[in-house]
Amino acid sequence: MNILPGERVHRELELVESMDKLTTFTRKFQKQLLSGDLKDYTLRQLYYIELINKNRGISISDLARILGVKKSTVSVAINQLIDLEIVEKTQSERDKRFYYLELTLKGEEIIEKHMQVHKNTIKKILKILNPEEVDNFIDIVNKISTL
Repeated sequence: MNILPGERVHRELELVESMDKLTTFTRKFQKQLLSGDLKDYTLRQLYYIELINKNRGISISDLARILGVKKSTVSVAINQLIDLEIVEKTQSERDKRFYYLELTLKGEEIIEKHMQVHKNTIKKILKILNPEEVDNFIDIVNKISTL
């Protein structure tokens, strides 16, 4: 099946418009994350909290490796979260050079609220997409994210 030049331009424009719509959706999601009880935190802080929650007992070095940034960058962010009493560092009993990162009670409360925003958004998506469309969406996003 050959695509005529005019059709190709039309498809490219549709693709650009679709990407713009996805960007708008992402911004709305981020705005929801940064409202209400979570308005005092940045997206970066919420992302760090989420990663520490998913990787209990992670070190600053491992967190830096996951994020692909310098250890010093992560240290600054973690120290902010420690100052806010969201994260605590615990020294390893076996290796005194090693510190584990854990969420405090305040951090646990923040991640609960954060995850509730995720759940609410997912519920909205699942109301309008059927299971096959969800699978296709996941596949497409995974494929595009490799670019």
